[in-house]
Amino acid sequence: MKNIMGILFLTSMFFVVTACGGNVFNEDSIKEFVMEYKTDQYTVKNPSNPPTAVEIGERVKPYLSEEEYNSFMTNRYFNIITVVAKNTRKSIEVQDVVLEKVEENEDGSIDYNYTLQLKYYDNHFEDIIEKEGQMTIQHNGQYIITRDWEKPNQYEQDAILNQGNEN
Repeated sequence: MKNIMGILFLTSMFFVVTACGGNVFNEDSIKEFVMEYKTDQYTVKNPSNPPTAVEIGERVKPYLSEEEYNSFMTNRYFNIITVVAKNTRKSIEVQDVVLEKVEENEDGSIDYNYTLQLKYYDNHFEDIIEKEGQMTIQHNGQYIITRDWEKPNQYEQDAILNQGNEN
């Protein structure tokens, strides 16, 4: 009888530990996840032939929920990156992302504010431009972004308005 009770106790503890440990957010792995996502989103090596919005969408699709991916593609969200690269004739790479946890939601997701540091550069110019945003991440065995919003910055706005002009 003691053996059966012991086995039941250990089995129940196993399920409790497994259930509680399955949805754990690790801040270091979240930062790494977001850096990979933003790097795949923003990297433009050749501004005269940047990736298309569809190509960028395919690169970041594994990081996004289906709803967020479809929303980005419908709203042509990734076109901004290609337009900025072409109009400024600058390559783009992500230098860093700073995350600030805002709220843990009832559904287990976590809201973050973030600041990206984007390097725009060519042979004669290099500048780090900050870009702020908000993101919601869920963890169901893997991280997935269910919301990603970015505030347009002045550099991007100027680049979009200067379409076809020399910089």
